[in-house]
Amino acid sequence: MGLMKEIITLILPAIIEYSFQALVNYADFIMVGKLGIEASATIGITNEVTFLVKAGVNALGVGVLAYFAKEIGAGRKDGLKKAAAQAYFLALVIGIFTTLIPVAASPFLPALLGAEKEIQGPASVYFAVASSAGVFFSFNVVAGSIRKAAKDMKTPLFVNGFMNVLNIIFNYFLIYPSKHISLSGIDIIIPRADMGVTGAAAGTALAVAIGGILMVYLNEKYLDTSANGAMGKIDPDIIGKYISVGIPAFLTSVVTSFGRVIFTAMIVPLGTVVYAAHSIAFTAESAFFIPAVGMAGAVASLSGNVRGEGDLKKLNRQTNLVCGLIVAIMLVAMGIMLIFADGIISVFTKDPSALEIAPRLLRIVALNEPMFGISIVMQYVFNGIGKTKPPLYVSAFTQWVLRVGGVFLLVHTLGFGIEAAWICMISDNIARAILLYIWYWGANKKLI
Repeated sequence: MGLMKEIITLILPAIIEYSFQALVNYADFIMVGKLGIEASATIGITNEVTFLVKAGVNALGVGVLAYFAKEIGAGRKDGLKKAAAQAYFLALVIGIFTTLIPVAASPFLPALLGAEKEIQGPASVYFAVASSAGVFFSFNVVAGSIRKAAKDMKTPLFVNGFMNVLNIIFNYFLIYPSKHISLSGIDIIIPRADMGVTGAAAGTALAVAIGGILMVYLNEKYLDTSANGAMGKIDPDIIGKYISVGIPAFLTSVVTSFGRVIFTAMIVPLGTVVYAAHSIAFTAESAFFIPAVGMAGAVASLSGNVRGEGDLKKLNRQTNLVCGLIVAIMLVAMGIMLIFADGIISVFTKDPSALEIAPRLLRIVALNEPMFGISIVMQYVFNGIGKTKPPLYVSAFTQWVLRVGGVFLLVHTLGFGIEAAWICMISDNIARAILLYIWYWGANKKLI
């Protein structure tokens, strides 16, 4: 009972924190959705590429979290200041690339993805502006990973909650035209920028920049994990440990994200309305996998700490408890999606065509929610203990054979519609969950 209490104590703030992260994307979709179906397609077209661009940063976060969690679990805190300094150095380097590459690629990307001509220009601008805060995103992830490794889920929760509030405020003033309101008979003009989709991108970039600065500032207030006094000297040994864990995690993100980009590129030719419905349904579904993805950092932290303690039995018990917990949560999510799909989609769009297609997609993906939860938990158990190769091998197989290969066969060769593509997507998730779970128990004695 004590272990379950510890798990829930760490997982709840982590889930709430990720909820706030996800709300940044929902806010853009919902607020931009008021501008019409083409506006929704404009911000959705580059979503998967954004995940791909962020792969290096997220992989560094995995490496940093695994290293810090193991050291903290083993009671070795003397070298954490130096480790934080090395993490910040890599955050700066990777963050620069995370900013420059998408900005340079933005003029050509929507056309390469097959976007229709009328949304290519706005999509290019949206992608470039939204990506301009890449350095700050990098620092947010790294400093947040350090806090999570120290079992501090409250700081990332606060930062991402505040960032989401800022994003909504910025969107309100940047997306729409000035508004006239009457207050006690007095006409008042609320000045707004009327920047449309570009305003949503600018609001996101500003919020991410502030969030990155705030996360580093708050981490520096904890003396054990502060880089204060340790900056200016490169330690190849610590950087090597980050990289050795991070490279397979990076390749996993590249394999899955690039696979999703190809998946997206194969759906875009089905038309703007179909792709918009796909994007809306995917965004709506992502609200329901918040518990699984939100758990990820807490699961990795718990697993890394136990690895530092050298307690395999505790790791196994902990893994089973978390898997059972996520299945129970995701079964509830599945039921809600199956029953209320039409109402959920109507929150994101009022377009009749999208309202016809998107609920069907949402009901298809609902069937995979429990297994998707297990796939996320198992991936981050492996990441937390520093064994990042199994998720790479499994993800490469399921993503490219079942998702990409399946869509090529069913949609582009045999002529089935968007529903077949989503069946391929959930097949990928289900197979990944099964294979990772089998791998964990097959290699159990070698995990610690």
